[in-house]
Amino acid sequence: MEIPRRLIDLRRAVEAADNRYRSNSGENATVALAVWSDATAALAHGIAAHADETGVSYREVQSAVERAARLRAPVD
Repeated sequence: MEIPRRLIDLRRAVEAADNRYRSNSGENATVALAVWSDATAALAHGIAAHADETGVSYREVQSAVERAARLRAPVD
């Protein structure tokens, strides 16, 4: 299954936000948690839209996005 770059980027944004949240405390952690929540919601929406467009189940698209995000090196 071909995974759109935007979904891989969203998955990486969730990972980056999670890392920021875990490395902060206090008010910074609250802000980081909000960013993580927004990124997670955007990813879920993107996966659902792609699943609808392709007729593939949400779970299959989600797994494929996670694999693709791990396999493809980030572009600087």
